[in-house]
Amino acid sequence: MTTPRDIANAQLVAYNARDLAAFMALFADDAWLEDLPAGQRHATGRPAITEIYRARFGDNPSLHCVVHSTMDLGDFAIDHETVTGLSDGGQIDCIAMYEVRGGLIQSVRFIRK
Repeated sequence: MTTPRDIANAQLVAYNARDLAAFMALFADDAWLEDLPAGQRHATGRPAITEIYRARFGDNPSLHCVVHSTMDLGDFAIDHETVTGLSDGGQIDCIAMYEVRGGLIQSVRFIRK
């Protein structure tokens, strides 16, 4: 049985390889990305999510995500992550909460520093 942690780990591997096909294969068709605490959705559906990550993977050859700690509860795999190698030279520190249902990511909610 595939767990939410298995899916979160697989998406991390695909992310760090900048393998868009493998990354997006882990998302449900109606998945969404949301920033908390504002509750602002910035992508809904695989096509919109694909475009965000196509740009991120293509523009950032040094892109890399490190997971500092994890927590799992029910359908959620929760990671404390740092992303480096962004095109502006910056980094992102965040909590990412992956909601997994039926073996696919249904939503990712981010709390960014």
